[in-house]
Amino acid sequence: MRLFEFETSLDTQKLVALGEFLLSRSTDTGTNKTIDLAAFINMANDMGISMTGKQLKDQSLLPPLSNLITNIEIDPADPEKGTVYFQGADAPSDKNSDTMTVDQARKTVDSMAKRASAKASKSL
Repeated sequence: MRLFEFETSLDTQKLVALGEFLLSRSTDTGTNKTIDLAAFINMANDMGISMTGKQLKDQSLLPPLSNLITNIEIDPADPEKGTVYFQGADAPSDKNSDTMTVDQARKTVDSMAKRASAKASKSL
């Protein structure tokens, strides 16, 4: 037996894998680090994990899921609806960042190159 088999169940390992996939996917695409609770539960069900929103919220408070999921908001009217927030979703630096997007950087470099070539042609 391996050490991880004592520490976490197979379902927890699958949930961590799902959470890591969704978090890395949102990072890769530059999207918000949240997902609809019903969508997360449906994905977990597709992986053979049967759970409710409340059960997921309870599990997300304990490691290793607590390292991926910062909060789960559950709709009081329907406990299967809500939002799952991953690490970095609530960070103000993500929303008000001073860094450029790839498109902004390309436009800036392009305009700088055009100005430089125009100045070079005038000096010749």
